[in-house]
Amino acid sequence: MEILTAKDLSFTYAKSDKPALENVSFSVSEGQFVTVCGPTGSGKSTLLRLIKKELTPKGKISGQLLYRGKPLSELSERQSAEQIGIVVQHPEEQIVSDRVSGELFFGAESLGYPREKAYRRVAEVASFFNLTDRFSDKTAELSGGQKQLLALASVLVTSPGLILLDEPTSRLDPVAAADFISMLARINRQLGVTVIIAEHNTSLLLEYTDVLMFMEDGKLTACGSPGTVLSKKPSGRVLSDMPAPVRLFFEKETGGKCPLTVKEGRLLFSDIEEDEKEKAGIKGEAALELKNVYYRYKRDSKDILKGVDLAVKRGEIRFIFGGNGCGKTTLLHCCAGLLRPYSGKLEIFGKKVPSYKNGELYTGCVSMLCQDAHTVFTHEKIGDEFKGVDIKTLPYDVSPIFDRHPYDVSGGELQMAAFCRVLASKPRLLLLDEPTKAMDAAVKKIFTDVLFDLKEQGVSVVIASHDTELAANCADTCSMMFNGNIVCTCETGDFMRENSFYTTDRCRMTKGKLI
Repeated sequence: MEILTAKDLSFTYAKSDKPALENVSFSVSEGQFVTVCGPTGSGKSTLLRLIKKELTPKGKISGQLLYRGKPLSELSERQSAEQIGIVVQHPEEQIVSDRVSGELFFGAESLGYPREKAYRRVAEVASFFNLTDRFSDKTAELSGGQKQLLALASVLVTSPGLILLDEPTSRLDPVAAADFISMLARINRQLGVTVIIAEHNTSLLLEYTDVLMFMEDGKLTACGSPGTVLSKKPSGRVLSDMPAPVRLFFEKETGGKCPLTVKEGRLLFSDIEEDEKEKAGIKGEAALELKNVYYRYKRDSKDILKGVDLAVKRGEIRFIFGGNGCGKTTLLHCCAGLLRPYSGKLEIFGKKVPSYKNGELYTGCVSMLCQDAHTVFTHEKIGDEFKGVDIKTLPYDVSPIFDRHPYDVSGGELQMAAFCRVLASKPRLLLLDEPTKAMDAAVKKIFTDVLFDLKEQGVSVVIASHDTELAANCADTCSMMFNGNIVCTCETGDFMRENSFYTTDRCRMTKGKLI
């Protein structure tokens, strides 16, 4: 039985002339796992927001969107809330309670479930997600992965038939992302819940996917089983968002069946030739130096940074990896002068941070892009943030979204616009916290090229990230952070080859011959 059907579905945002979706038609059967992929701005998020009627943006809609054979628009608010769940990219935007228990009860209480039914549903879901021991925990103290699992768990309390997910793993470390997708697959297989997930990071998804959908420029260009859809080479824009086994298969033109997983790829590519890369060998003056740095948010709280040592040279691109909650974001905030360590040495270009006066630290010296790109924008129109900026000097043309509100553009578009705005201050030290989340591969390529240009100009770049592929392409050195400290730093190739989880699928498949 079909649970969701779209027939010639089109949508154009208010104050826009270009359709965000154009004549999209597809059907999804009960219990299927559907992966939607495509470039930034291709319409993936817009499609999900139309399915969840409460989130439908203002604009002109045409065509049909049916849920269990009836127009979606005819669903009551209660039916939509109960039967169609959604997990957004930023769990902080979805979590409304200060305790795990309150978040789990929120949906049931909002829908007026009897006390016994509410407790039964919450107890069952808490056990399923191993949240029993965290029932009284504060939601603000959960890691990113724990928050995302809580958001999924709270949606499941009302027993929805359909769950929508928009880039749910973009902010998770590799281990947390794998756990999240594994839990999602278990929900799909064991409970029969239909899943539609929009993702750029498809490496963890194809083995569970029943239907693979490609979207480009608001149009659905392919739809079918992964094996069928990938029986021929996708367009370059779509291929770049495919997992490493798929990309390497079409790159090497090995013939046969396209591998969908690292396991299948390892059988095919284990004898591939070695990829020779030069060692970074960065030399020069220090741009950033930390020695024995400690930081805690409150005097009576535990240390978040525990004796951190870090040295970054001029013109160096350094990636910092580590699990959610290990201290990466706190470290960057200290490096940016936004937080002040209570002990240790922190110098930027040989000068202690407190010695920078009258805003000179942020005038052609240090710039930081935080995880939430929305924090960069304070106006209703994105273009208002670029007044006085020569947009011809920007590395990416953001002018097409100048008239849009920051919340009305895709995550990748917003991320690149925020990156451009940060670059406009001409920093010599650039700090980036998960800068490529929600970016498609094409935009990442532009982003990577910009990093190389900055390196040539002598700009130092420090990136806290989970994106191992990006690091493999452009990082000089990588550091691993664990439990508030940096436990190792080495050249990128060595870092990837010596790791099991914080490495690339290419490295896994080829036994370290390709990173």
